[in-house]
Formats: sequence, C-alpha cells, structure tokens
Amino acid sequence: MNTSSNSHPLAPWGAAILTGVLLFLGYAGFDQFYLEWIFLLPLLWAIRDVRPRRAFLLGWVAGIVGHGGGFYWIIQMFQQFAGAPLPVGIVGLVLLAAANGVVLAVWAWGVSLLTRGRERHLVWIAPVLWTAIEKVWPEVFPNYLGASQYKVPHLTQIADFAGVLGVSFLVVYINATLYRILACRLEGKGVPWRAAAALGCTLVLVVAYGEFRIREVDGKVAAAQHLTVGLVQSNRGAADLHLSAGAIQQEHRDMSKALLAARKADLVVWPEGVLSVGLPSREGTIPTWALGDLKVPLLFGACLQLNEEGETRFYNSALLADASGKILGTYDKTVLVPFGEYIPFGDLFPVLYAWSPYSSKFFSGKSVEPLKLGPHLLSVSICYEDIFPTHIRKLMRGGSEGRTPAVMFNLTNDSWYGNSTEPMEHLALASFRSIENRRSLVRVTNTGISAFVDPAGRITSRTGVWTREVLVDRVPLLEGKTAYGAIGDWIGWLCAVISLGAIVLVTVSNRRDLTGKQNAL
Repeated sequence: MNTSSNSHPLAPWGAAILTGVLLFLGYAGFDQFYLEWIFLLPLLWAIRDVRPRRAFLLGWVAGIVGHGGGFYWIIQMFQQFAGAPLPVGIVGLVLLAAANGVVLAVWAWGVSLLTRGRERHLVWIAPVLWTAIEKVWPEVFPNYLGASQYKVPHLTQIADFAGVLGVSFLVVYINATLYRILACRLEGKGVPWRAAAALGCTLVLVVAYGEFRIREVDGKVAAAQHLTVGLVQSNRGAADLHLSAGAIQQEHRDMSKALLAARKADLVVWPEGVLSVGLPSREGTIPTWALGDLKVPLLFGACLQLNEEGETRFYNSALLADASGKILGTYDKTVLVPFGEYIPFGDLFPVLYAWSPYSSKFFSGKSVEPLKLGPHLLSVSICYEDIFPTHIRKLMRGGSEGRTPAVMFNLTNDSWYGNSTEPMEHLALASFRSIENRRSLVRVTNTGISAFVDPAGRITSRTGVWTREVLVDRVPLLEGKTAYGAIGDWIGWLCAVISLGAIVLVTVSNRRDLTGKQNAL
C-alpha cells in the first residue's frame, strides 16, 4: 500500500473499483467471506487526504461496482417478474446498484470528514458510521454486510443481542484496524499497539461468546421437543405455475405422498404460491383431495382471493390446514415486492398496471398473528420478508397473546432469479433471523434452496438449486426471548446518534476555523 501523494491520478479510482470487486466476491453466494475483512482497505487508501466530496464519489464508484456485481441477477428478475426487456433490466440493475451504492458513498464522505487530522480515530469512526448508514438507508433488497459471515458461526452469535448490524460493525472494525496498522507501518510510525491489542481482545471475546452460546443452544436443542417437518421442492419456476398450475399442484401432492411413505412427518410444507384459493372468509375447509389426502397437517403458499369491503382482493398468503382440510390459520404477505406484486403509486395511476401487464396487484397483509398447530405457535413469513430483521422481530412477538412462536417458517419462490447466487444470498441473510430470535428457521422454495437452519444460524440440511427434491428434518420447539427480540436494532440507532452528533460538531468546528482564518486576514 503506497501512501504517497504522488501516485497515478487514476489509482484512487482503481482502488475504489477493487473495493467493489472484493465486496461482492466476499459476500454470500460467492462466499469468499474472508475478503470482507480487508475489502475496505483499497478505498480507505483512496480517500486519504481528499475532500469529502471526492471521497463521496470514490465511495459511490466502489458501491456501484460492489452492488452491480453482487446483484447481477436483478436483470433476470426484471425480465421474469415484470416482463421487462433486457435493456430495461440492465437499467434497473444500474439504478439499484447506484441507489444501494450510496451506502459506501456516504460512508466514505463521513470518514473523510471526521478523520481529517484525526487518523487515529478511524478505528471507531469507520464502524460506527457504517452501522448507522446500514440501519437508516432504505433499500429494496437489504444486504447487510454482516451476512457475509454466515459460514463463521463463532463470529455471528453476537447477533442475538446486536442483530446482524452488530456483525457488520465487527467486519468494518476489523477493516479499519488492519488499515490503521498497515498505514502506520508504511509511514514509518510503528505499529499502533493499542489499536492492535484492542482488535485482538475484541476477537477473542467475540469468539469466546460464540463458543459459549453455541454450546448453550445445542444443549437446549437436545432437550427440546421436536417437530418432524417435510419440505417439497418441485423444481418448477413461476412461469410454470401460470402455464400448468394443475399439473404442478398434482406434482406437489404426489411428492408429498412419496415423502410420507418414506418417512413419517408431523407437518408437510409447500412453497409460495402453489395453489389458488378463493374463499368467502378466512375460515372454512379445503377439500382434502386438493391437499393430497396426506393425513397430516399442511402449510402451503397460495394466491388467496377474498371478497372484502365490497371488492375482490388478492393476497400472497400462507395457509395452515389440518388433516381434514380445516383451515387453522392464514398469514398474508406484508412486505410486497415493488413492480412484481404491486406497482408504486399504482392506486393513484392505474394506467401503470396496463404498462406492466406482468405485475400483480396484491394487497398487503395486516395481521402479525402466529399460526397455531396444536399447542405450538408457528411464525410464518413469505418470500423476501425473512431478510427484514424488524419485520421478523415483529412477527416473533406473538401477536395479541404475546406468546413467542416456537419455530419460524418461510415460504419462498426464488425462481425469478435464475441459476444465480441469489438463492444463497437469500438463505444467508435469512439465517441471521435464527440467531437474532434463537429459533429454527424452516425455508421451503420451489426451485431451491430449501433448508433447515438451527437456532445458532447453521444450515443443518439443504437442497440444491434447480433440483427436484424433498427434505425432512426434525425441528426443535424452543421457548424464551433474546436481547435482540426485546430491544431490536439498538446498535444501529446508537451509531446513528453518535454519527450525527460527530458530523455536526466537526462541521461547526470547521466553520469556526474558516471564519477565524478569514477574520485574521
């Protein structure tokens, strides 16, 4: 790392691009998680001694490259989900990468502003700023940096009190400290031993906490009651559901019967949107033949049609039925995908739906009640709702009764994204809900990856991508709450307050210094 000011003028931009490349290669899907421990080093070198405005641009370049490479599957999503042509899909990717890339841009701007003349404070400024921005910046597809570490459970257990944001804080803290150590060495200043020792102690404490919590969780899992759950992955994409819905439903029935013939299960689960169901109300009975005459309860995804408030409404729903077909409960998807399940401002401008005929018009769900399977409460989410920590935390409060559900289920359709890294990214992000709430997560998808995630966030069993499989596993039924469940994203809000206060103080101080110099002249 050359810290000289005489480097080539294009070198900082190359360093920013390198940061972007390391970012997406180190993320879930590409799975080179160790790259995230150093991915910010090139960008930190690039923004040294530059004005905040230039640092913003350098950070934005890094962010666009990182999110463009990591979210390349957005192109196919726009093509299949909204029926958009390839050029529109490419434009959509660029716009999304530019929007999400602002996280790195604002972070680089803030680091440049707050560390000018205060380089030794970088080790805490960098992670505090990152965590604050990651919390408050709105994203269509949140992609928390901490999720890159899903394969390193000893580093991720802190999520039960700090959430995935706490793991993001740790990753950036590692980057900032390593950069500080390397920069001091190259500048001939010697090793900043305090910073190095603090990082070493922090990592020891995090790993020790991880080991303690993993052992504790494993003990609770061994002593808990279990529910045997079977998952059906038919390897049929969303387009197939429109073209041959009846045949696909029959495949699910047949695969479920074969699953139960091979192994006993207490519950069978089908993925998102398998059936289309029209009901006069949320109560009633579905013919058992439609559910496969399985003789066991079934949790399945459905396009639910209801007549409410004088109009026909469609919901992306999950229904739980007992062995006789009686509906035990329903959950309607709350967090809808823009341009796929609804069009923003479509109610005000209905012509937008005519311009995008492949876009659905679903109503958003309102209920946060868990579903009851005998004495057990099941928390259910649909599709990408499981990557929103605050939404799952809301569902895990237990609704009106306030009883925390014993296990979490997610019904998903990831076929929109093709044979890409998206299914693994989705699963990695979702796995942190298990740690945050200390519950098993059962995810079933139509084309993969279906999986069982234990309360320590470890993927204990899974299917492939674009494979036809069934998967059966035993799920522990746990009780109790976590610190994260009680207080939520405290670390994000705390970092936001600290960041805002620091920026205000530095800005006021800089203006006073400038005014003083002008008066002196």
